[in-house]
Order: sequence, then structure tokens, then C-alpha cells
Amino acid sequence: MKIKNYDFEIEGGHELSGSVFIQGSKNAILPMIAAALIPKDGYTVIRNVPPLNDIRVALEIARSVGADVRFYEEEQTVAINASELSNSLLPAELTGLLRASILFIPPLLLRMGHMRLPSVGGCPIGNRKLDYHYRGFARLGAWVSDAEGFELRAERLAGTELYLDFPSHTGTENLMMAACLSQGETIIENTACDPEVVDFGNFLNKMGARIEGLGTGRLRIIGVDSLHSVDYTPMPDRLDTGAFIMAAGITGGNITLVRSELSHLLLLKEKLEQMGIEIVQEGSLLHVRGNDSLKPINLITCPYPGLATDFQPGVMVLACLADGTSYVRERIFEGRFSQAEELNRMGANINVVNSELSVVNGTANLKGTGVNAHDIRAGLALLLAGLAAEGRTTLTNVYQIDRGHHMIDQRLNHLGAKIRRIVRE
Repeated sequence: MKIKNYDFEIEGGHELSGSVFIQGSKNAILPMIAAALIPKDGYTVIRNVPPLNDIRVALEIARSVGADVRFYEEEQTVAINASELSNSLLPAELTGLLRASILFIPPLLLRMGHMRLPSVGGCPIGNRKLDYHYRGFARLGAWVSDAEGFELRAERLAGTELYLDFPSHTGTENLMMAACLSQGETIIENTACDPEVVDFGNFLNKMGARIEGLGTGRLRIIGVDSLHSVDYTPMPDRLDTGAFIMAAGITGGNITLVRSELSHLLLLKEKLEQMGIEIVQEGSLLHVRGNDSLKPINLITCPYPGLATDFQPGVMVLACLADGTSYVRERIFEGRFSQAEELNRMGANINVVNSELSVVNGTANLKGTGVNAHDIRAGLALLLAGLAAEGRTTLTNVYQIDRGHHMIDQRLNHLGAKIRRIVRE
């Protein structure tokens, strides 16, 4: 699968105004694409699906194992029929692009009785262990080998008591999926409570699963014999919502977000309001007004309902322009400060003390220069910085941003930004 890469040329200093649509949640849709391989007949239809790089890769993985996959991009609708799966070896050239490829383990194991996963990709943001995934499958009765990548076999899984050392998003989804068709009852302790996990659980329940306790940290799952195809519209993307809130905040803009849910990011709202940004929900509309005089902030990332690590790079950019010193503490991924060096090249004053603490001295006069997106969220942070910087910022490796935000340059330009997308040779 060939994926194009681009650069952004960003002309800073333009205030944003108008309205913008928020995309469907990538992190809810990816496990839904995998779970669509479980039903043995009919088309599972998923709506409001943005044509992101990660979603394209996931759909190609589904095709590679024999599913009939149809993506109607203009309607942003996916239809998947997995009645005739033909292959249980996932292709390394695709799984190496996508960490969420690990979500294909339960469907293939349940449908085929065996599967092989050669490698897992994703953002280079630190150590993201997968052992609790495989330990969980083993406790459910699967044979697991890590001799060449990972290989799993099982005739039938059996319910049991499971726990997660850390409330992992994908770990919860994987074990939840596997437990749905396991024989008997499964209890999973210390599960992720993120809105995307809850939405995915609702999706499985609509397919016929019996999952109790979504959003509580403790799941009780009664195994069923089969799941059926469904028609489902996932939640709006809270990370896309946060990106546009911060874009308005950093430019002093006044914008309205359509199809957003503020209850999914209340702690981000509180922190940004402390900095001086006004955020008001009106039905499915979210009104955001920026502030030319931002206040410093203390920030600690934590599992949901704490402040998501994905928002930290963007808030760091806002802190660069605040009047005072901000302290940013990262408790999830030790590689989440990759944007700091790039921001310092733009004139920021950020001292990365260690992998868990950065001190941001505000009132920076950001200036456009050449910077690189190391991962999705770092790339988004640099895009935000380019919107506020003097002069022109050239941002390379836009592929990373395109993994998480659909045509964000066009949507920002609609609000008054000046961003030019350039094909890389």
C-alpha cells in the first residue's frame, strides 16, 4: 500500500473564525473495523468514517485476510462482509504501519482458530508494551508463541478473571473482544474508561455481545455463540475536537465546532479555561473564543478521566505563548516531548528536565522555520505553533498528522488559516 507524504507551508498570524465539522473518532473506528470480521454473514456498516491514513491501512488489513471491504469516501461510510475469510497471516508491510493492527488478533483467532502477527507499528512515543495483551489471551486459553512475531492458536476460549497492569486502551478492547465469544463469564479488572472504549463496547453489545460495566474500570462479560452484523455511527473524535479548540485558542480566534461532545474532554476544557480560552457547549455545537493574553498552566497527563497524553503537546504550544512559567508532566509515554526541540527551534524556551517533566517559559515570540512531525500529536502541536508564528513555517512528515486528522489543512483554511500542502518528491 503506497501512502503519499506531504509538507505544509504555514503562514502564521491569521485569526480563525467560522465553523468546522469534527470527524468521527479514529480510535473508536479502528477496533470496530477489526470486530467487523467476527460476524459470519452480512455487511457491518460504519458511518462517519474519515479517510485517514490509519483507517486506510486497517481496511487494507481486513481485505488481506479475505473480507469484502467497501469504503464510500464521499459518504464516509464503510461496509465490511467477512463471511469468507481466507487468510490468518497479517501482512508485515501493513502491520508495521499501524499499532492498532494488534486489534485483529481476536477476530482472526475466533474465526480461524489461529493467526500470526509479524510486527506492530505506530507512533514512536516510548515503550508501549504488548505483553498484557498476550498474557490475557493465554489466560483465556490460547496458545501463544513469540518465536517469529506472534502466533496464537485456540479452538475455543474460556472465560476467566483478567486484569490489566495499566488501563490500556487497546488492551481493554482486545480482551473485551476475545471475551465476547469465550465460553462462560469473564471479569476484567482495571480496564480503560475512555469514551472510545465505551463506544466500542456499545458497538459490540449492538452486535449481540453481553458486556456490563463499560466506563467503570471493571467489566463483566458473558460469552455468546456469535455476533451479528450491525449499522453503527461512532462518536465524534475528541482529539480532533481538542485540536480545533487549541487552534482557536492559539490564534485568538472565534470558531464553532459542529458534531462535538464536550463531556468527553472536560479536564482539557478546565485547563484551557484556566489559560483564558472560552469554551461553551450549545447542543451539538461548541463555541470557542481565544485570548491574546494566555495564562501559564500546570499539567499532568493521566489515564481517563485524567488529561489525555494526546493533548499534552498542543497545550505545551499554548504554554509557550503564556505570560509566565508552565510545568508539563508526562506520566504516560516517555517519548512524548519530541515536539519540544522543534518548538525551541521556532524560538520557544522549553527545558526538558527528563522524560516526565518539561518547564515552559512563556511569552515566546515564535518564528517560522523548518520543523518535522515525529508523530501525530507532535505534528499537530507544530501545526498549531505555525499558526501563531511570525513568517512561514515548513512542516515536514505531514503523513503523521494525516494519520489522525482528515484534511486538517483544508478545514483550517476554511476558518481563515493560510496553509499550503506540498507533495514530497
